[in-house]
Amino acid sequence: MKVLVVDDHALIRDALRGVLKELKADATVLEAADSRQALRLAGENPDLGLVLLDLNLPDRSGLDALAELRERHPAIPAVVLSAQNDRSSVARALDLGALGFIPKSASREVMLSALRLVFSGGVYIPPEILGRRQASPGPGGSAGASSPRDLGLTARRHEEVERTL
Repeated sequence: MKVLVVDDHALIRDALRGVLKELKADATVLEAADSRQALRLAGENPDLGLVLLDLNLPDRSGLDALAELRERHPAIPAVVLSAQNDRSSVARALDLGALGFIPKSASREVMLSALRLVFSGGVYIPPEILGRRQASPGPGGSAGASSPRDLGLTARRHEEVERTL
């Protein structure tokens, strides 16, 4: 399996390579430090099994890069890995087609579990995002988020996420 890791920090890419090799010993890990390199590598490697994408890239927003990646290469699965893990970023990434959102603050075990879930066809949403309280009650009157619908996903994306949970 080929995996593309997109992050501008070499230490993060090195750590992710170790995590990926632990999960898939035969994984080929490609690396990109910005969205331009990432899109070029995705075009050159249509057999990519996964793209791990940071949201804070030096040349553009990771969300914009995700949108372009999904448009150009819809068959290549993507997971966001970011220090920016607010509810709106998670919802936007999932709406753009990400199969998961892993906070960089997650432990190695959580990261391994999240990637196992994605590799098995699931969608990973950080439990702390699902459990955060909203400032005001949602349409159902609930003040807390307890499902992907509470993230504000589009109806179509909500159905896709729900099917994998």
